[in-house]
Amino acid sequence: MLLRCLLVSLLIHKGIADQIHHPAPADSCEDVNNRRRLFDIVWGCLTTIFACTWISVHPNVPPPKQSSLALLWRRLKLMIIAVIAPELMVGFAAEQFFFATRISREFQISLTHGFFFSMGGFVTDGIFVCGDGSVRRTGGHPIVTKSQLNTHISAVREVTVEAILDKSKGDALSKGVAFAQGLWFIAQFGARVAQRLPVTELEVSTLAFAVLNLFMWLLWWKKPLDVQDAVRVGATEKTLQTLPQAPQRRLYRVFADMLDGLHVDYNPITSNSVPPFWVVSLHDNQTDAKLYSHVHDYVAVIAATVFGAIHCAVWKANFPSPEEQWMWRSCALLVTILPLTMRLIRELWWRLILVRVPRLETLPWTVLRLSCTTACVAVLPSLYVIARIFLLTIPFTTLRSLSAGIFVDVDWSVYIPHL
Repeated sequence: MLLRCLLVSLLIHKGIADQIHHPAPADSCEDVNNRRRLFDIVWGCLTTIFACTWISVHPNVPPPKQSSLALLWRRLKLMIIAVIAPELMVGFAAEQFFFATRISREFQISLTHGFFFSMGGFVTDGIFVCGDGSVRRTGGHPIVTKSQLNTHISAVREVTVEAILDKSKGDALSKGVAFAQGLWFIAQFGARVAQRLPVTELEVSTLAFAVLNLFMWLLWWKKPLDVQDAVRVGATEKTLQTLPQAPQRRLYRVFADMLDGLHVDYNPITSNSVPPFWVVSLHDNQTDAKLYSHVHDYVAVIAATVFGAIHCAVWKANFPSPEEQWMWRSCALLVTILPLTMRLIRELWWRLILVRVPRLETLPWTVLRLSCTTACVAVLPSLYVIARIFLLTIPFTTLRSLSAGIFVDVDWSVYIPHL
């Protein structure tokens, strides 16, 4: 009896091994209880990316009186950026987290208050004087500098955490569900690796998005989600006319704001809302602004390196063609090493190349300055963008030819204690 069971077990394991190493039609399955379809793989990856990205993105407070379509498009733009460049979004979340933490400690307010302040949630209650002399109250400009917060700190403290969270469109349950979806996908991926089952390149890319989104969730856990109306905390100013509506910033300008993080062209006194990636004001302390910009840069570099390293994990995987394999390897390697390389060159650029001293005005130093400028502005960013585009497209092209082992599902019973 024992020999018979051993023989059956060996035959079963041999059959699974043959399925893993030999191609088979995508939707063929002999055991529906231990197999998955191509639709299941694609649907699971896309829903994980959508759920993780949609919930993890926490926009700043938008301008007042925005239509539902404008608010949806604003959220979709941030989601597109989170899919194209998740490392920049992680850097922005880290920058806002550190600033909110510092504000909460310095002014003795909650971390939720600190996030609400940094996202433009507190505004002044201005006074609009009509032509006939009548007075009408209207929203003023956002409170975003420390000097403004010092003026309105008493009114800010009167706003309870519950009142702020009441404006949030997400709670612990909704965030927890998306968080659990990401954890489930990571656990499933780890189980496949532990059982030596092959994975698709699409699953590897989804894993990279899920890991970076986990960091985003943790950094923004206390930040209110999708707040559409600011809180008025003081009527200290008179305005003879309503403030102009904040112009819609184009997508390329939004990317630029994420990269520099300084918003040197933004003046809160002449606006009714903060930019999409606003964190700290240059009008208060330029040193603080540059400090948090460095936090953004370093965290984004680490996130990009992790993102690329996860793609390198399938270095020896089988691809439909050698060209796709080398394209994947090259792009994954570029995404891993280019962010740190660009950061180091940028440091060299600021500390040596742009310093105007006589010894740097010679021809060799001029050539070096121009080379670093070209590398920072054009060459390396272009290579990075091209590599990211390929890493977004190759996972879908490789779905045309998959080994049979891809469709073998995880045997969860091995993780359940049993006799």
